[in-house]
Amino acid sequence: MADTGASALRVGLVGAGTVVRLAHLPALAAVEDTSPVAIADATLERAQELGADLGLTAYADFEEMFTNADLDAVCIALPNHLHRRAVEAAAQAGLHVFCEKPLAHTLVDAIAIVEACARAGTLLQTGFNQRFWSPVQMAKRALDAGVVGEVHMFRSVLADSYQVYPAASGYRYDLAQSGGASILDLAIHRIDLARYLVGDIIEVCATVDHSHIPFAADDNVHLLCRFANGATGVISSNRYSAQVSNATDLYGPVGTIHLSTETINPYQSVPLAVSSTLPLADLPIELAQADWPEAWWNDYQPGTWLRVTPPRTNPYESEWAAFARAVRTETTPSPSGLDGVRAQEVVTAAHRSVRTHRWVTLPLDDPEEPIPTYS
Repeated sequence: MADTGASALRVGLVGAGTVVRLAHLPALAAVEDTSPVAIADATLERAQELGADLGLTAYADFEEMFTNADLDAVCIALPNHLHRRAVEAAAQAGLHVFCEKPLAHTLVDAIAIVEACARAGTLLQTGFNQRFWSPVQMAKRALDAGVVGEVHMFRSVLADSYQVYPAASGYRYDLAQSGGASILDLAIHRIDLARYLVGDIIEVCATVDHSHIPFAADDNVHLLCRFANGATGVISSNRYSAQVSNATDLYGPVGTIHLSTETINPYQSVPLAVSSTLPLADLPIELAQADWPEAWWNDYQPGTWLRVTPPRTNPYESEWAAFARAVRTETTPSPSGLDGVRAQEVVTAAHRSVRTHRWVTLPLDDPEEPIPTYS
């Protein structure tokens, strides 16, 4: 592994699927501190085709790429059940790792991934890109400034049809490969968002069902959560909704925050809306400047809604820039590998809650939990 102190981070990509094509390669090409140099895929022709425009060296075997390419870090974007082997090989080769969410298809493998990177002394970032949407970052700053007071209630939904996302394969609906079609592909984003905005989740009660899709996989997920700070939250996702739907709300005694990341619709009409009883002088400047009264001489009225449409920056570019900074400064990335494990632990607790028909307390004493089956 070369010194990255003065040069761009040289990245090899493992996997040539849709998320690499639509998100990671464009982001790596756009971020000043990163440079994609190689790509590996079991289908060599796909790697060659995807990497041709950027002049990437293509490999059919990622371990060969780790050995022969001049790399500082790798992006793991394989089906979930293949993450552990790829990350362990990368760590053994001394490479820093950016691993797409979820870390693995089981909590056991996710823990093993974190341990492998810790043993090797390599950095590990989990690809929770939704932390990096500009409305989320603004909401986080507003929460830290006390705009809603202590959060007592959290709710979030992320839903889209299995027919909407332009996936290159159907591995998400083979639970032996993915570990979950809705809960590990959609809901886990909102689990991480809940942890980022509110704090650790300490109890879970869940339903994880198959309702409609033509695959034996979960497509209707509801999690009731208790947080360490005493707040209660609801997280839901599905894979049959004809319209993409995403919305997150945070409620406290001083105010309310509503945010919407990827999409807006008539019911989620702005990316960020904030109502606070704080006076204008106590609001973060980016919110104070979002007040547009009917006449300029009118004073701001605490408790009214501030509607904000921040720049629609690319969250994949932002997360890669953050990863490059972490490598360059030798600091723990955020979201870290441990963040990936904690989110996966909530998923595992949800499966255990369904199996036992009871609340499950976190952290779990036993990470072993069977992947559910559906008929």
